Amino acid sequence: MSGFAVKTVIILIVIALVVVLIARAFRRVAPAKVTTRRQRMPMLVVVAGVVLLAAGFLLGVAAFASRYTAQLLPARIASVVLFLVGVALLLAYRNWYLEAGADAVRFRTVFGSEKHIAYRDIASCRTVRVAGRERVVVRSRDGVRLSVDRGRYNVAALLAAAG
Repeated sequence: MSGFAVKTVIILIVIALVVVLIARAFRRVAPAKVTTRRQRMPMLVVVAGVVLLAAGFLLGVAAFASRYTAQLLPARIASVVLFLVGVALLLAYRNWYLEAGADAVRFRTVFGSEKHIAYRDIASCRTVRVAGRERVVVRSRDGVRLSVDRGRYNVAALLAAAG
């Protein structure tokens, strides 16, 4: 495959990513419903993971199917990186969840370790602004820390218990 075709594929992938990110950025964020027990990451993570996975696969096919030249080395490296980042995003979505119950908040980290903070064990609870969004940062007496977007996830029970 020629260098022009590889550049065209890369440019089309970047344009698709920009369009998806802009469309998702202007979407109104609604907090999770009260009836929802387990809350997951937004679907943007899945969409970005699938797009990066597909982009890495297509770029890899284009770069690895061609006869090797020194000019294709960056495309090969980029295809592997895109593919791995896509897999990492999909695994992060699969692993992470938040469940604010009546007596404790349970959550799983991106890396898959299960943790919980009992409301009676809350040592500190504060609200900070990160990139214009409010985040609740909770620490337990055991040192377990939870930082979650207040507008995206329903943490009313956690805030009531901490306040």
